[in-house]
Parts: sequence; C-alpha cells; structure tokens
Amino acid sequence: MSTIYHSNTVEQKFLNQLASELKKSFKGCKNIVVKMHFGELGNSKAFTSKDIKPITDLLASLGFNYVLYDSSVMYGGPRSNPTTHKLLAQTKGFKNVVTDDSFIDVKGKNLNYQVCKQLADADGVLILTHVKGHACSGFGGAIKNLGMGALTKETKISIHKGGEPVFSGNCVKCGACVNCCPINGLKLESGKPYPVIKSCYGCSNCSYVCANNVIHPKVAPFDVLLAEGANAAQSKFKKYYYVSAIKNVTQNCDCMPIPGKIIAKDGGWLMSSDGVGIDQASYDLIVKNNGEVFLKNNKKKGTEQILAAEKLGMGKRKYVLKEL
Repeated sequence: MSTIYHSNTVEQKFLNQLASELKKSFKGCKNIVVKMHFGELGNSKAFTSKDIKPITDLLASLGFNYVLYDSSVMYGGPRSNPTTHKLLAQTKGFKNVVTDDSFIDVKGKNLNYQVCKQLADADGVLILTHVKGHACSGFGGAIKNLGMGALTKETKISIHKGGEPVFSGNCVKCGACVNCCPINGLKLESGKPYPVIKSCYGCSNCSYVCANNVIHPKVAPFDVLLAEGANAAQSKFKKYYYVSAIKNVTQNCDCMPIPGKIIAKDGGWLMSSDGVGIDQASYDLIVKNNGEVFLKNNKKKGTEQILAAEKLGMGKRKYVLKEL
C-alpha cells in the first residue's frame, strides 16, 4: 500500500514534504529529468512555467541539475520534432528544456516499446503530471504521462493502431459500439456486415462493450498497451518520483490545441513514489468531488489503465492519503 501526500495548494507544508521525499528518492543523484507535457500550441489549460516554478525552484535549492523533457508526437505541428518542440516550450516560458528522439528498446508482452533515452540515462526522473481527460484513455494522469510521453512517436503510433477494432463473427447491429465511441467514429449502415469506421483513435471502447464478442483490438486494448508502455519506461528509470496536479481538469488532453471544457473543480497537488497509487488517488478525488466526469464526457471511466498497470507490477492501487 502506497502513501499519497495531498495538499490543496503548493504551499510550504507541501514543499517541505516534497523536499524530504526527493532527498530520499533521489539520494546520490545529480542530474534529474522532469518528465512533463508542455502543451500543444494554443492550449491555455496545460501547465505554465508559473505552475511548475515552485517545483523547479525546489529542485534547484536541493542542488539538483534538472532539465524539462517531453518526446515528439505522432501527428503534425510544432511538437512533431525536437527543434520546434523545444522552441514552442521556450516560447511558453519554460527554461532548461530538452527534447530529442533517441531511445532504447524495451520488449513488452504485446509490443516493443521505444523508451526515451534521456529518461533512461538520467540519475532520476521526476514525473510531473497535469491531470485531465483524454479521448482514448478517458482519464489522463501519470500513467498516460509515461505511457505516451516517455515513448517515441513510432511507439505512440503502435499503441493507437494496436487498440483499433477488428471485426469477426455475427454482428447483431445492437449499436452499443456506436454509442460508446468518444469521437462518433462508428456508424451502422444497411448492407454492411459490421459497423463502418469513419475515424478511429484506437481507444478500444467498442471492444469492451461488444456483448457478442464480435469486436477485438488488433493487438490488445489501448489501456493495456498504454500501461505496458508506462511500465516499460519506469522499468528503465534508475530512480523516480511522482507529482501530480488536479488543476484545469479539461475534457481533452494537453495534446489538443483546444482542450475542451473544464469538467472538474481544481483538487490540489499530490506526491508519491507510486505511479499507480497517485493515479488512483487523483481519480478518486476528482470523482468524489465531481462525479464520474470521465465516463460522462469521454465515455470511459479511465480506471482501465490503472488496473492494467497494477497487474503489470508497476505499483499498487491501494493507498493511504495523507493531508498536508
């Protein structure tokens, strides 16, 4: 059972506890990589340099050399390559930014995962996460931060493609898959044996709800592949620690230029050595205060990835919440 520390604000009690935790977790470390998400161009709800300044100032005061890091994305735009990605982050006010596409291979059960070399080579990794919604995973926390953000664009593509539906058997046209698609990408058409795919992000929702076992993911459910990717990354970190912020909880991910509406009230900051526990605690706090907002807005609870990560041994869902 993990310990999760929680505070409504990044105030002195929180920072004092974080300093104590970082001294223990990163004992003997000199170079720390902060794995975060700089936010897509136009996204006003992602982390700002002001949001994370108390954390980076603390790292500096403890004598750590730190850099802020994120990997290239699988779609077009400034975050699709290291040069313009770094420039975008700097334009947003972030300092000590590093972006590159180097990687090491980590073999998983379902895929080969290309883990970012900057993270594997660091003395320690601080996983700094903005908690929000996500079209494919429903909920986007620390597991999402690593399961996409700590991997190369090639692996990101493989995860999304691996979760896409494959049809076989007798479809009764019940429409459950159509109703559960978060992007309205499926349509029932007369004369077609299976639903027609208009667009697909590979979320695997349709395979979850098909009562007749007609729909299967190409490789494995998206949430399983996401968790495998996060676990593959964490397995290569020499030392690590997690900090998550429940702030500006939008329907969509920071990857989107338009993040969508705010779906939950701000819920403070959390810290833990356990990425599975911190995601479960983040989810529980949001649902306690706002209801099942991820299921309502993204048609997926978001706990599927947390369950998958626990089964892989990445961490434990059971936790003790300590208020600061």
